Amino acid sequence: MEPAAALRRVSFLKALPDAVLRAVLSSGRVRRLQNGEVLFMEHQKCLGLVVVVSGAVKVYSLDRRGREMTVDRQEPGESVLELPLFDGGNYPASAVAATDDTAVFIVPRPVFERLTADHPEIAAHALRGLAIRMRRLLKMLEAQALHTVQMRLAAYLLRAADGRPAFSLQETNEAIGSRIGSVREVVSRTLRSLNEQGAINLKGRSVTIVDADLLRRIAEP
Repeated sequence: MEPAAALRRVSFLKALPDAVLRAVLSSGRVRRLQNGEVLFMEHQKCLGLVVVVSGAVKVYSLDRRGREMTVDRQEPGESVLELPLFDGGNYPASAVAATDDTAVFIVPRPVFERLTADHPEIAAHALRGLAIRMRRLLKMLEAQALHTVQMRLAAYLLRAADGRPAFSLQETNEAIGSRIGSVREVVSRTLRSLNEQGAINLKGRSVTIVDADLLRRIAEP
């Protein structure tokens, strides 16, 4: 994906006039990273606007025991942890490339501030984008508080199946964990548990729904 196409897919940039988008595009540069390469670390000063052009970026945090918790995963056309871009603080989590040949488009924060001053519509769209992300975060927190990992994973599998009796898991267990508010190891254990309970048959990344009714009962709150 080209940087211009990636910017046009960002939630708070896609509705901007072409002239404003061209101004943003001309103010940044592409940075390339390999799998596991650090984009930024927790508490680091904000780089600026960061948009994924190719590959993927994993945003994660470490608990006091050093265990990694995936917070989010950004794909091409998504911005990366933009909160400090607007509140002036440092990064609340770390980010690394999740695949080889990852590329991100970066507009330095001072430059982005000048752009928003010259084009107030950027800030207006950004406010809406942050509100949408906050709603998504609140729904995730609610799900974590009210539902077990097994319930959330069963619901995820039902969505992934989309009515099919068998399918392949397209995301890694780490990426699945980021979507259901868990970690890779717990996702792996829970998949094995669902397999042992007879709800699914798991072979590698291939999943067969053995007992759809059981899987739905597990997914229900």
